[in-house]
Amino acid sequence: MTNASNTLPDNNTAMHSELQRARVRQRRQHVWIAAALMICSAFIVALITFSNGTLIKVQPQQAAATAQLNVSNTLGFAVAETAYALYGSPTIEVSAFGFKALHKTLLASETGGTLAITLSEQPQLLAISTIPESDQTRWLIDASPHSLATEFKRSEFKRSELKQELLSGQYQIGIDNPYYEKKNISITMQLGKALQQNIDLQPVAGHINIITKPAGATIFINDQAIGTSPLSLDKAGGQYRLEIRHADFQNIHETIEITNSTPLIERDYRLAPKNAYVRLHLTPAGGVLLLNGKKTALSNASSDISGNKPIGNKPIAIKAHENNILSYHKAGYFSQQRHIKLAPEAEQQVSFHLKAEIGKVDVRSQPIATILVDGKNMGKTPQLLKLSALTHRIELRRNGYRSFKTSITPSSKSTRRIRAALITESQARLHEAPQQFTNTVGIALKLFKPNNSSFVMGAPRYEKGQRANEFLRSIKLTRAFYISKYEISRAQFSRFKKTPGAQNEPITSISWIEAAQYCNWLSAREKLKPFYNIRHGQYRGFNNTSGGYRLPTEAEWEWLARKAGKNKQSKFSWGDATTIPANAGNIADEYAKGSTSHYVPNYSDAYAGIAPVGSYPAEKSGLYDVTGNVSEWVHDVYGLIPPNAQNIEQNPLGATSGNTHTVKGSNWRSGSITELRASYREGATQGRDDIGFRIARYL
Repeated sequence: MTNASNTLPDNNTAMHSELQRARVRQRRQHVWIAAALMICSAFIVALITFSNGTLIKVQPQQAAATAQLNVSNTLGFAVAETAYALYGSPTIEVSAFGFKALHKTLLASETGGTLAITLSEQPQLLAISTIPESDQTRWLIDASPHSLATEFKRSEFKRSELKQELLSGQYQIGIDNPYYEKKNISITMQLGKALQQNIDLQPVAGHINIITKPAGATIFINDQAIGTSPLSLDKAGGQYRLEIRHADFQNIHETIEITNSTPLIERDYRLAPKNAYVRLHLTPAGGVLLLNGKKTALSNASSDISGNKPIGNKPIAIKAHENNILSYHKAGYFSQQRHIKLAPEAEQQVSFHLKAEIGKVDVRSQPIATILVDGKNMGKTPQLLKLSALTHRIELRRNGYRSFKTSITPSSKSTRRIRAALITESQARLHEAPQQFTNTVGIALKLFKPNNSSFVMGAPRYEKGQRANEFLRSIKLTRAFYISKYEISRAQFSRFKKTPGAQNEPITSISWIEAAQYCNWLSAREKLKPFYNIRHGQYRGFNNTSGGYRLPTEAEWEWLARKAGKNKQSKFSWGDATTIPANAGNIADEYAKGSTSHYVPNYSDAYAGIAPVGSYPAEKSGLYDVTGNVSEWVHDVYGLIPPNAQNIEQNPLGATSGNTHTVKGSNWRSGSITELRASYREGATQGRDDIGFRIARYL
């Protein structure tokens, strides 16, 4: 038989075994925890050892006391005041109570050392309201000089309550409401703390004194009767509607204010008597009404044009118990006057019916002309007109003559007279034209008025140097014209067509058609009708009615050289003497000896060839370089047909077509009497280096 103790488990032994196993497991856990702590400590020590630690010094001192440091944006951490990072540029956040948080990414140059960080204080809200509330209140903030809030120095606000963010420090708050006593309070803003206050305001203690003449007027304040004048009463600050009422006198309305700057209101009223009234009937409308000599607006009174009673017109106020003088005036009518005296608040109807004033105007003219009065045809002069006494526009008009215009105001007291001597349109233009002007390309032009000047072109056969083509021609010039004072320079011509050479010398080596094209180009620039008809580079004639630019005619050129500015006609531009005066012009002189076929001995002009434009004094005509320098193209087609000796040619322009054109005047190659005479002429089909031109145009 077997013993039971040998076959059944012992409970105490089992429990002991389980406890042993639990102790083993616990020892293992402690070992693992210790190992983990050692590893972490080693990691932290390694991290601190191998990372860049940056010491952060926070300012100001108030912020440093509560500052907190955090690291983000990379593998790193903060320990106390030091930021660590294993790699990269860490971003730090520094915060402190009462200050604005600061975020900053450290630069490579900033890591591993000491970095100063200054935090800005966070403003706190100051809220002050008044009792009672009023949007009339003006707030002033005067910061203490020791406060950080210097940006609020002498700040000013106007609203029902003050709400303002301020930095810590002491402040003087000014409270100014016009209807309450001014108040100043001192407040202290603490770091990180808002402040709210309610302030009681004390009303201004004001006073009102009212005197009226006469006394006994009833006084109303805000529509409430409070007594009769004279009156004295206390009143708190505020705005009040004041009304003064008295029988037979006009009411007075005024708004008064009692404020902390004007607590005392004093009034001394002289009451005006109540008005009387008139209603007006005015015929005709649009006149001027005078009341006691002063103009009175009629906007409140209807004008009665038909004479019927006006509807809804407003009366005009006049002084009661006084003699009022009403007068009505309108230009072209006889004025009327009324004397009106009425009791207070009485009303009377007054009518003005003005009679038209007619005057006589005696109009005469030489020659007879059509009369227009305010644009209406009234017939021919002479005439005695009967017109209203208004200002009228008078015009005397006749075809071909400049109209005479004037204004006149007839009067019934006397006959007015108009006397006019009409002048032709051409005479008027001649009178108005400037004596000289400079055109759009800088060409100076001079006005000449031949005034029916007669002279003889050409030269008789017996004249020394005369050539067979210098036909004697009787000429009369009647048309005024402008001509350029100087020969056209290369610079002036280059505005039309670029040409090389000295720009201050006369343009040469151009054909007649090119000179004519230049004239048309100038006309187009100045919006003038072209003088020459040129198509596809071919000359097709001219328009003698055009005021556009052209070349001077042969007759004009010779008149300018021989007669303009002189008492009598001469052979040469300087006169009749064959001895050439000094500085007469640029001709073949001693400098040209050997280079020209003829030269003038003992004469020197300082130039062997062409001289700059205007190098010599003006001639008697006022023009330059008529003698010498370059010969000049003129307008006329060159002709060799002798004229009829009995004819007097008036403003001749020559033939309308031809390939050869006339050249006038001497040049720098001229050294003989033949060429220097003003009657010298030649024909040319092409330009030369000694031919230029000047321009002209009819007025």
